[in-house]
Amino acid sequence: MKYYSHLNRSLNHDFCPWANAYVYWLKKPIGWVTLAFVASLLLGVGVSNQAFLATAAIVALGVIGCLWPWIVMAGLRGELKWNQLRCEEGEPIRTTLGLTNRWPWPAWGMVIEADDAISSSLETPGQPICLSRVPAASVSDFQWVCKPTQRGCYPKKQVRLSTGFPFGIWTNSRKLTVAKPLIVWPKLFKLTDVPSHTGNRSNGIGSASDIVGDEGDWMGVRPYRPGDSLRQVHWAQTARRDSLVVFERQSRSRQMVSIRFDPNAAKSTSEVQREWMIRILASLTNHFLQHSWQVQAQLDEGWNVLSPGSSCKQQWMDRLATWDHELHDSRNAAMAPAVRSSMEFVISTPSAALEQCQSIPSHERNRTTWILVAADEQEAMNLDLSMLNQFLIVHVNKEPVAQLQAKWQRMCQRTTRSLVGA
Repeated sequence: MKYYSHLNRSLNHDFCPWANAYVYWLKKPIGWVTLAFVASLLLGVGVSNQAFLATAAIVALGVIGCLWPWIVMAGLRGELKWNQLRCEEGEPIRTTLGLTNRWPWPAWGMVIEADDAISSSLETPGQPICLSRVPAASVSDFQWVCKPTQRGCYPKKQVRLSTGFPFGIWTNSRKLTVAKPLIVWPKLFKLTDVPSHTGNRSNGIGSASDIVGDEGDWMGVRPYRPGDSLRQVHWAQTARRDSLVVFERQSRSRQMVSIRFDPNAAKSTSEVQREWMIRILASLTNHFLQHSWQVQAQLDEGWNVLSPGSSCKQQWMDRLATWDHELHDSRNAAMAPAVRSSMEFVISTPSAALEQCQSIPSHERNRTTWILVAADEQEAMNLDLSMLNQFLIVHVNKEPVAQLQAKWQRMCQRTTRSLVGA
């Protein structure tokens, strides 16, 4: 066994790496066709004229193999689209490729060159979609179900349709248009709250105030303004004054939570940890928004105030989907939010959290809850985290979703504050 291992290493060892730049062209079929052409030509000149027959055959093979893919692609037009423009990581989504073949003959051996997340199906993940035949003079739709496993805006690179038919000597491609990009959001995980027995509904959605709004009790009447709902019209007063009069209602003073993402820690950690930090940030903001909290979230240099509502959530999730740690500079990021909130969360790594905690005054540490993302149990084993008043650690190598949900639930049980109303 050891002999075969040594033999395998010796046969696959690169003894002349300097020569790779000169012989890499032989890895492509056109390189071998060119080499065969030169060899047959030399044989015809120096050995026998009959070798020119092989030269002619090789030339015909090369011309057809290079020209036919170009001719086929000249008559094809295609567009890529999805049945929805937004989805989460791991969510199946239907992809449609519309192809128009203007030639009176079919096209064979098509391959879609794009990101693996959108150019492979659920049945064959990682394998590109291949079209065996496109009918002649037709408009055809090809559909498959893909499953993007990483957030982002797709396609991340140019989508092409290529073919090497019939001999695979030369591959020609054509750009495909994309109707609208597909935005893949970070995966959202459900968090279960266990409020304390002293909690009431106003802890979650805020108590009524005297400010005019749309959620509390009736406060009075006022003249109609464009945009007011007809359900608010006071018909008795309207008939008496001969002009539209509507009710005014109270608003609710919502609870506010601050969630800070540590981009410096994300830049200095692995891609796996960074993606889990983004998923936890998305899940945490979505969790509080679903319970009618206002959220102050910091991703880079500024704070974003998020209010409950689908449009606000969509804009925030779109930003998380396209965030790139290499394109953002957080050196001037404000540590403190503009408005003091009842809770503060920081998403970071164990080592980065200890560095930041030293710059926070001791009386402010009690208000901060740290959510730490670690690669494994060894990362935080040698660190003294007692400086952090309240924290939970998620290890990405061992069922991080179950860890987050269980530790979040235990943290809610221990706290003296009710996270949401009972």
